[in-house]
Amino acid sequence: MTSGLVLIIASLCVSGCNSKAAIRSTDIRRYISPKEKTLSPADIARPTRRPAGERPSEIEYDLPAGWTELSGPTGMRLATLAIGDGQEVSIIPAAGTLRSNVERWQKQLDADASAETISSLVDSAMEKAGSVDVQGKKATVVLLTQSGDEAGDDVEAILGGMLPMTEEMTLFVKFKGASAVAKKEQKKFLQFMATLRMSAAESVVEE
Repeated sequence: MTSGLVLIIASLCVSGCNSKAAIRSTDIRRYISPKEKTLSPADIARPTRRPAGERPSEIEYDLPAGWTELSGPTGMRLATLAIGDGQEVSIIPAAGTLRSNVERWQKQLDADASAETISSLVDSAMEKAGSVDVQGKKATVVLLTQSGDEAGDDVEAILGGMLPMTEEMTLFVKFKGASAVAKKEQKKFLQFMATLRMSAAESVVEE
């Protein structure tokens, strides 16, 4: 009798000690979740804005003898021209400094060249670059050839014109093709750059 009473008391004690850990269907648990921010109509309507850039809404130019126009504005291009035997000249507004873009073009011609070689080739091209005034701004024209000037006329070359429009945007006129064509058209390229006429720039905001 005594032993049975002891067992009952022990069982009740164990059950009571574990009552906090046990979860029964009749238990009520209360959780407090973080309060969510309620968006106002102004918050919902406000778009995510990136810094605005600028690009010319229209561009006009005079074509040198032997040059033709392939198309007007399409995609990022403001125009696509053809020189020589129909090879393309693109006109594109983009970001980047004069030096960084010339280095990028040289890497397109010499993908396996070291950074030191690229820098040396760019230095040489920049020293020989031509320039012309365009509506009060200085336009620069560079001639880049694969593996430097010693490569001859049978290699690929880039004839590039750069006209600053704003602090962030530059107008790039680029021909990529045979070195012989680039060298032959270099003078006309400068003349073409001098004829560029841009309308007032329009703001471009990416959403």
